[in-house]
Amino acid sequence: PRMVQKILTEGPSESSTVDSTVGSEETKTKKKSGLSSFFGLGKKKDKDDKKDGPKMIEGLVLDRDSGPKTEGDEELRSDPKEREKKVSALKAELEQLKAKVQESKLSFQSISKENVPVSTRSKVKSSLLLDPDQACYKLTLESETPIDIVALQSSMPLLILDPGTSVPSTSEPDPENGNLFLATLRVQGTSSRVQVQILVTEGQYGALNAFVVTRVAPKVVHLVENKVMPLSLHRSLPMDAPSDTTISMSEIKMQGSFSLGQMHAWVGACFPSVPTKPPQDDIVKYQFESCFSKTRVQAEYCKGEATFRSTNLSVLAVIKDVISKEAAKISAKLDVRAPVINESCVLYVLQQLHPRLEKLLKLKESVKYIEALNELNNQAEDMSYLSAELMDVLKNQDDLTAEHAKNSKKIEFIESVLEQYFIDRFKFKGVNVKHRIGEIRTLVAKYSWEALLNIFAVS
Repeated sequence: PRMVQKILTEGPSESSTVDSTVGSEETKTKKKSGLSSFFGLGKKKDKDDKKDGPKMIEGLVLDRDSGPKTEGDEELRSDPKEREKKVSALKAELEQLKAKVQESKLSFQSISKENVPVSTRSKVKSSLLLDPDQACYKLTLESETPIDIVALQSSMPLLILDPGTSVPSTSEPDPENGNLFLATLRVQGTSSRVQVQILVTEGQYGALNAFVVTRVAPKVVHLVENKVMPLSLHRSLPMDAPSDTTISMSEIKMQGSFSLGQMHAWVGACFPSVPTKPPQDDIVKYQFESCFSKTRVQAEYCKGEATFRSTNLSVLAVIKDVISKEAAKISAKLDVRAPVINESCVLYVLQQLHPRLEKLLKLKESVKYIEALNELNNQAEDMSYLSAELMDVLKNQDDLTAEHAKNSKKIEFIESVLEQYFIDRFKFKGVNVKHRIGEIRTLVAKYSWEALLNIFAVS
């Protein structure tokens, strides 16, 4: 905007008269002293002098129309049809905005008809990261305000390994409503951060939902959703990473009318940390390692063909199922060739699981004797008749109890891994052994290495 000086005159006057009058007025003003102008002296004389001249009004106005007027603006102002078109367009745009608002309202009402919408400024951040050392996931929730309660829900069977500073409470699964994992975490004090360690069984995939209730008024719930991949316990490795070359891998091949980009997306649906865009190479190669069983997986694919190799038959079964489902979604032709199974892979996987399971079961057995040993220790002064193993249990009972409490759920986790591996081991042979799952539970209850080899038909 620019300031424009405007002068209004009354009566006939020439431009020269106005200029001379203005000049004379400025001269008279300059001659006035500060006192006379302050007290208004000399005003009468000025009025008498102005009686014969034209009357003038001076002022400053704000001119917002600083740019030149275009022909279209003049036409819009003068033509009523153009104005009507402009108004109609604005009304149509307004109706569209109203329709969007109404659609958003209906969408919100469909979510819940019982809750009352409220406004809150608190935000919740979340992360679900793999811990390779513990072979579990760490769910971290952070809020700007103190957290009161966290409810966890998932359509996958999960286990809470370590609840952190919160107090957990698990509920019975509800398969009919798709709730295979339900847990509540009550936060102590005024903490605004919650971290939980969760065990995930591979082969199951879906979402882990966290409903976070903060300590604000009114009470509101923040829904945080985290995606879990089918082979979520695997991490990527360089292709030249050292491995045990003495172990032969089993292999499964796929052919079809798929592109390299489609196969890359299907591989990304199986494993975490796979880039969204495929590499520019004609043949793509990846290698993954299980953080739990330490088995390797190699993926090699190009346009129309893919090959997957692994020492773990359960991993190959998961890859086959997931890629087949993804291909069926887009009606892509996919031909899965008969897998090449190496029997030495079965023994290799069992050798990886055996030491862990044996150690955990031995720890569980030792903890059972602690109460009885304490009772004997209180009654008898001489405990020399006890074996060295029992004396060690009595001496380190606090450490053993703490370690058992921390790892007791891993026994259940390894049992579920053995059950799935038992099913997949015979699935590739064309035999359904789901009715024999109870044999695995009996084996874990009375565990021995020979019984394990016998049930898996490994010679």
